[in-house]
Amino acid sequence: MKQYQIPLSKPDLTSSDLDEITACFKSSWISSKSVWVDKFEKAFAKSISHTKYAVAVNSGTSALFLALKSLGIGPGDEVIIPAYTMIATINAITWIGATPILVDCTSKENWNINPEQIINKVTKKTKAIIPVHIYGFPCNMDAILNIAKKHKLYVVEDAAEAMGSIYNNQYVGSFGDLSCFSLYSNKIITTGNGGIITTNNNKLYLLLRKLRFFDYGIESHFTHRIIGFNLVLSGLQASLGYSQTKRFSELINKRRLINNWYHKYLKYSHIRFLQPLPKTNPSYWFPAIILKSSLHIKKVQLSLEKNKIETRVFFRPIHKQPVYQKMFMGQMFPYAEYFWKHGLLLPSFYSLKEEDVKHIAAIINASLK
Repeated sequence: MKQYQIPLSKPDLTSSDLDEITACFKSSWISSKSVWVDKFEKAFAKSISHTKYAVAVNSGTSALFLALKSLGIGPGDEVIIPAYTMIATINAITWIGATPILVDCTSKENWNINPEQIINKVTKKTKAIIPVHIYGFPCNMDAILNIAKKHKLYVVEDAAEAMGSIYNNQYVGSFGDLSCFSLYSNKIITTGNGGIITTNNNKLYLLLRKLRFFDYGIESHFTHRIIGFNLVLSGLQASLGYSQTKRFSELINKRRLINNWYHKYLKYSHIRFLQPLPKTNPSYWFPAIILKSSLHIKKVQLSLEKNKIETRVFFRPIHKQPVYQKMFMGQMFPYAEYFWKHGLLLPSFYSLKEEDVKHIAAIINASLK
């Protein structure tokens, strides 16, 4: 693995985090039965998703899988998702045997799913919509929720990149029947690996707790009434997450500040930033820039690479993924392809300094002259 002076991301791990992990370790309650799992779930629901309940699992992908499973979605059902998303979104659908239906981005000014095209993709087989808040930019949830209500569809938010994002004075992750977050090490708070499902529905909450760990019986431990899975988060992981929830405001505010620094120092005409929807405040998981061509991207990446600064191109659209190309043969999603060919993610993490961003921006600006 390459070593960068400025990586794309790195977790912020403090002595307080270590103290919490150590307390869990010393208690010997390090498994998924640990009290730290419960503490973390309650803290996450209260301070991040602003929901009644949260269920911690071993990854964001598992969160999506269990969310769909809990809703009874399976073979013969269709689930609408954006063509422009990370592959985990569609993998969860194929795992449960349902059929993914792709919808393009809204425009060259909005990489999130197009609500108007969602309407055209709804059939008698459609059971759910998964809006993905790409790079922490909230989707048009009013439009999506209206479509879901009209057609009696479930909404499962993929908020993997959107911790702390706000839409119309409401936190992302609190709109859907269920919402799913990732806790991977590059997220704003982390458990190393992990995911979490949030909801305001008590029935779904209780079912998810059974599904994530074999439906162990309360009265008789080895009596199982439904098919459950082993997709749990350990106590040690949860203790780290619990510690990090305590400073979430500080962590999210720094991401937004870093994004402002990039806006301040990147001035070249070949670069543009997308503007969020009105009445939204994105998490700015990663600062994402749009360049005029793939040639410009290569120039920027090469210049930054020479200076040991890591970047990453945008997601490859689902219909262009080798594993799914046959499934979507002949389907066109021009805006998804546009972002794939024109976008670049820049470093962002808590310890990144303004002078670092100024240095990165100077290299980018010079490479595009």
